[in-house]
Amino acid sequence: RAGAMSASSTAKPLPPPPLSSPSETTASPAPESNLVLLMSGFAAGVTVSGLLNPYDRALFLSVSKGRPFVHPHNWRRPFQGVGQSVVSRAISTGLWFPIERIASQRLNGSAELSTSMAAALAGQFAGVANAVLLSPLSMVKYATWGLPDGKRSFFRTSMKILRTAGALVFFRGLPATCLRDVTFGGCFGVMRHQLCTSTDQRGPPMSYLPDGLLQFGSNAVAAGAATVLSAPFNYARNIQFATSTVDSAPKTWAAIGMLLNEAVGKPTLGKQLRHMQRRLNVGWGTLRVAGGMALTSCIFTSFVTLGEAWMART
Repeated sequence: RAGAMSASSTAKPLPPPPLSSPSETTASPAPESNLVLLMSGFAAGVTVSGLLNPYDRALFLSVSKGRPFVHPHNWRRPFQGVGQSVVSRAISTGLWFPIERIASQRLNGSAELSTSMAAALAGQFAGVANAVLLSPLSMVKYATWGLPDGKRSFFRTSMKILRTAGALVFFRGLPATCLRDVTFGGCFGVMRHQLCTSTDQRGPPMSYLPDGLLQFGSNAVAAGAATVLSAPFNYARNIQFATSTVDSAPKTWAAIGMLLNEAVGKPTLGKQLRHMQRRLNVGWGTLRVAGGMALTSCIFTSFVTLGEAWMART
């Protein structure tokens, strides 16, 4: 018994439990400040909308007037309505990207959703928020583009529309806008997530390309695909905005149906597809959205990084 007690008293203590792996001990990154996200989105929106206002105006006139995008008349007075455009797009971008980022952070914390599904839902949520909040502003902005110099005041145009057509006309195009932005946001959100994830795991020769270029390309491809998918709803929205406020605008599906009837009336399949492509602006319009969203995303991300670094030092 004495020997047993001696042995037990000299036994080595149990080894400590193994340390957690770095992935288990590293805390998840803290979400960005909402203020930084909103200010970064607004700054990115002002920059991109100011640069691309001539392009946007020419696209609208090509649809509303039924003439080619490169027609010289579309490029006269390229910065007409730039004030309303800058405000509208700055607010739109200032809402879309922050809302998408915040919603994505919240949804990614749910174990019931895959990251791709969370990205799609975050994009759709941002799209619906933009559509509901900004459709009246967009309606007035488009109305100012058809006015001569000295009569393009946003406030005066709003008051004239209110007097002549009533308050409900400000929500003209809202269903088409919601359908467009939900379709676009879901497609853009999930595709950019998948493409950006694949570029992070790239090998040669993709590994030799700069990260910024790959991110820009991923966003541009995703935005281009989302634009094509949502193009019919965007066409209906433009037709509704181009209709005089004292006239009844065609419903969303009626506008799309009229476009299909126009295409069916063409003699050959090639001419039918060409008509659809031109009227939907699949080409020039797609290039604008793809490049604009990719550029805005890059500028937004850069401003967020700078803003977070500045707040960390203060």
